Amino acid sequence: MNLYGYLVSSRNRIKIMKSMTIAEPMKSKEIAKKTGLSWQTTSAELTNLHKYRVVDRSAAGYTLTEKGYFLITRISYLPDFDGWTLEDFVTKHQIHRIPSMILKDFGIWKETLQKEFIPTDYLATEKESILRCTMQYRIITPYIIKLDLSLIQEKLEEIPFKFIYSRQGLGQEGAKKYVDEQRESGIQIRLVDISDLYMTGRILDAKEAHISFRQTNGDFDFTHYIVGDDEEFIFWCRRNFHYLWEKGTPY
Repeated sequence: MNLYGYLVSSRNRIKIMKSMTIAEPMKSKEIAKKTGLSWQTTSAELTNLHKYRVVDRSAAGYTLTEKGYFLITRISYLPDFDGWTLEDFVTKHQIHRIPSMILKDFGIWKETLQKEFIPTDYLATEKESILRCTMQYRIITPYIIKLDLSLIQEKLEEIPFKFIYSRQGLGQEGAKKYVDEQRESGIQIRLVDISDLYMTGRILDAKEAHISFRQTNGDFDFTHYIVGDDEEFIFWCRRNFHYLWEKGTPY
């Protein structure tokens, strides 16, 4: 039986996982009390859930894994998790930070790839990416980027640019100068507290996007990206951008 089938075949498993969090360990007796199940039943289910790697076990107690958190939030949406191409990505990144109303549609896309970039090479393609745009250009990044605005001046006059930075990024050397120059060139900028910034990446028009998230240790991953031109994927990325844009304050 596949993992999804295994989980939904028991109300007790669903009840146990829904009672847990990804951040606060709970002892099996606490979970039993919270769910109203016997300790014996709860303990046996937790042992099996741990084998499936949807639950973590430590001396402090049990927590959901990224995979477990994702599955329990998608239990009504995802028909088959086994062999899912994004499973490894979910395991290594803090997908749980994505707002729940947006998270439910994560991974429904038909055509996306996982790509590995050297961060300097990724930044080196910025000009090329901008020049390909004909409608809009969007960036989400915790750190202020330095752009040679003279090389993209014509695009700045043709299409809207919106950048989301973290407030803390302004503390970088020369960062305020770069942001001032970008704003004076017509780029719209909003600042979000870095603790609320759960993703990074760029959206090119409504045609392509490259996105990544925090790793399980909390650091931003500037090496591994989900990329694609699938319509549902682009729409999903734009929803995240809009969510963070509304959360931010104008610079």
